[in-house]
Amino acid sequence: MAKTNFLHSKEAHNYAGICRDLTEDEAEALFAQLRWGSETEQGCPDCGTFRRHYRRKAKRRWRCADCGHEFSATSRTAFHARKLSYRRLLGLLLFFESGAKGRSLAESARELGIQIKTAQTNFGKIREVLVNTMDLTPLHGIVHMDGIYLGGKPRRPNRRMKMPKDALKVRYGKKVPDDPSKPWLSAGMTRGNWYKRMNKRVVISLCQTGAKGDGSKRVLAFACNAENEANVVALARRFIQRGSLIMSDESPAYNRLSSWFEHYCVQHSHEYSTSEGVSNNAAETWNSRIRRHEYGVTHGFRPTYIQDYACEMVWRENYRRACQRSRVHALLKGMVQSERSSWWRGYFQGNHRGAELGIDYFLAKGSLAVA
Repeated sequence: MAKTNFLHSKEAHNYAGICRDLTEDEAEALFAQLRWGSETEQGCPDCGTFRRHYRRKAKRRWRCADCGHEFSATSRTAFHARKLSYRRLLGLLLFFESGAKGRSLAESARELGIQIKTAQTNFGKIREVLVNTMDLTPLHGIVHMDGIYLGGKPRRPNRRMKMPKDALKVRYGKKVPDDPSKPWLSAGMTRGNWYKRMNKRVVISLCQTGAKGDGSKRVLAFACNAENEANVVALARRFIQRGSLIMSDESPAYNRLSSWFEHYCVQHSHEYSTSEGVSNNAAETWNSRIRRHEYGVTHGFRPTYIQDYACEMVWRENYRRACQRSRVHALLKGMVQSERSSWWRGYFQGNHRGAELGIDYFLAKGSLAVA
């Protein structure tokens, strides 16, 4: 019998109906249970006392029995100062998890009956949690590596023609001056495309493979400024255990991996996989997922938040065969057990992160074993 696609199984949609039938009280109880692990006791976010506190049912809050501080199931979490009800927050998480390649903000606003700004803020908070909770435990076994360039896609010219160095001279019949202040002229492109190209980044993915036919077992992905030897070696030595086997394409950026790991490469200019089974198909599969997200959902990435989208695609790849209940609960648990958002709280009042998240952000987190 042919293997059934997971999306056709009952596990892929075993929770949507239950979520939509929950009352506001039941949805609040779910938030509280996943946050504190108890249906009867709560932890005061002010003094830290964990016990049964006084319930203020009309306000859907508790009053601490020790310090008198009032709090709710979302106080000082990623959903702090929420405006949506518990049922609608649960519906938002359900809508977020159900997209194999992500969800657009406009689609979310229409489906959930909220403003696009509300969808953007809450989706940003979810991605922030996914960035800060990405499992950075070193991979082991067979690991596929590859890089994919995202963003900075130039606009195609009106006339279909090859673009030599003196493209503007060929196109307009005039000499192009060698002006250092206008580098786009000597590069043979328009000023707009020159600045668009500056937004191009590469995301290097590391995919630990599972058993035959299972695809990736766990994925990590990191946004970098280039797919070069320094970045590849730094990521491999920090996030792949010594003794693992790495497979990649023929890019010279991966040549030095053989100094620390058993390394094989496949020449994509000739074949996708060698007769001995060498390929980086697991990484290519993840690349396809984020590329579909770029082209079909967001229609482009900006460098500041490209790592956030990469972590979202990592989560979708890692949880692609988990049941719907597990996926929703994993998202909700991460949100209610995280601190208040520092990147999206007050975003539309001018509180923007500004800086990009590079590999240094993850290399500095924790004390991981270096290969």
